[in-house]
Amino acid sequence: SPANGLRFYPDDPIAVYPEPGDASDINEREASEGWDYVENNWLKPWVPGNVRAMNLNTVDEVPDSSWFTNRIGARALAAGEITRGPDRSAGPVRGRWRIQSGKSAGIMPGFTMRDAEGTLYFIKVDPPQHPELASGAEVISTKLLYALGYNVPENYIATFRMEDLDLTEAKVTDGGKKRPMTREDLERTLSQAARADDGSYRVIASRALPGKPLGPFRYFGTRPDDPNDVVAHEHRRELRALRVFAAWINHVDSRGINSLDTLVDAAGSLSMALRAGPSTAPRAGRKIVRHNLLDFSSTLGSGGFRPHSRRSGNEYLWDVRQSLIRMATLGLVVPSWALIDFPEYPSIGHFEAETFDPVEWRPHYRHAAMENARPDDLFWAARRVMAFSDEAIRAAVRAGQYSDKAAETYLANVLIARRNKIGRAWLTVGNPLVDFTLSGSGQLTFRNEAARYDIASAPDAYRIRWARFDNATHAATPIGDELVTRTPSADLPAALRTAAPSYVRVEVRTMHPEYPSWASPVYAFFRREGTMWKTVGIER
Repeated sequence: SPANGLRFYPDDPIAVYPEPGDASDINEREASEGWDYVENNWLKPWVPGNVRAMNLNTVDEVPDSSWFTNRIGARALAAGEITRGPDRSAGPVRGRWRIQSGKSAGIMPGFTMRDAEGTLYFIKVDPPQHPELASGAEVISTKLLYALGYNVPENYIATFRMEDLDLTEAKVTDGGKKRPMTREDLERTLSQAARADDGSYRVIASRALPGKPLGPFRYFGTRPDDPNDVVAHEHRRELRALRVFAAWINHVDSRGINSLDTLVDAAGSLSMALRAGPSTAPRAGRKIVRHNLLDFSSTLGSGGFRPHSRRSGNEYLWDVRQSLIRMATLGLVVPSWALIDFPEYPSIGHFEAETFDPVEWRPHYRHAAMENARPDDLFWAARRVMAFSDEAIRAAVRAGQYSDKAAETYLANVLIARRNKIGRAWLTVGNPLVDFTLSGSGQLTFRNEAARYDIASAPDAYRIRWARFDNATHAATPIGDELVTRTPSADLPAALRTAAPSYVRVEVRTMHPEYPSWASPVYAFFRREGTMWKTVGIER
């Protein structure tokens, strides 16, 4: 309201979310898979509701932060950049790998080790009957989620032989007590791993994240001991957007337990610190919390140590409605997902696009951020999925290093088809207009995302109304009559050119007989800066 001051400030729209607080005193949080399930499925300690995301700038975008960095969709990414992802090296250095401990969490066998240069990695294996299944899914999903903007580990596909492993420093937990790891322990672990004909093992090598581990974050509320965590997680758009991104890559295990907060140096942790401006410049010794997603071995067609069940992505683990239907029908009604004919690719598992419905897709269980996603959040996410070209997707899939090229082609085609279904589902939920600009000469241009990707035909018309905008009182004074045009462009009225106000507002409605919701207006606000106009606000 006007009582709150100016609608737009000189630094709007901000590109970086300021995080000036020092989190050095933050405490580690324990992780509990069982409690995570109970909390999200039964207790639900959040308030659902149609609340606009609270971490947006004035142009309806998510600023860079310790949660998210704008990449694809905000700028063009070359295929090579997508393939590289978060990787800053070639992976574990060959030589003697010094095992530190056996893997104590998760369903997949593995261990932690230090490579020949002393870098710490977490190792997970592929299942014996499905070589390349988990490792391919983990690496590909890492590339895609990094390109989408998330903080993820450096996940590599690596190979080793038994004789490459050194047990001198290795420990295992046995009966609650630590003891030296024996060769029998190692052989027991590797007996559950896919082994190549030459005796080598292909594994996922996940480089330890920088900083001090603090445990997982929750998808609701805030972390009380983090002074920079001031937006409830269920109201962060980048977390709500996982409803779309997880559906695309079938990340049914997207939940709090598969995340990790780390305490890092503010000065060197984020490139965004250099763009944050003098008011948020990093102070020496200041720490911030970096929020990471991890563990993507149960994505695409992989369920980790086996292919996904046919149910994965189609029903929640505990689905009351479906359970009641089966009880009432004595199990005689067979769900459609049980009849899907999956191709026989051991390295791909159960992943398809023909019956995929992004709106009906289901993770293993609900969490607050996904539950609170609104149409504008889903539209924002769908734009980023659609920003992946066919070649970009194929490049990401090649990073999975599949030995079967037919399997590689199949997986890429499925991701492309699922991308297209996501666009059709969520680029049409509201008025799909983006990228408003006003040139110095007064020409307005914008883009229709649904038409851009041939998801919908061109609309019948755009209805445009201009107004002078008072930044202090927030009042908009209409200027001239409504303009009707068939093209996504218009001219600034002469009255606004000659008077040269500081701010103008344009209202655009899109008229399409098949999409009545497009008639809801999108407002764009422009500020005069010298002889040019700057886009400072988008309101849906």
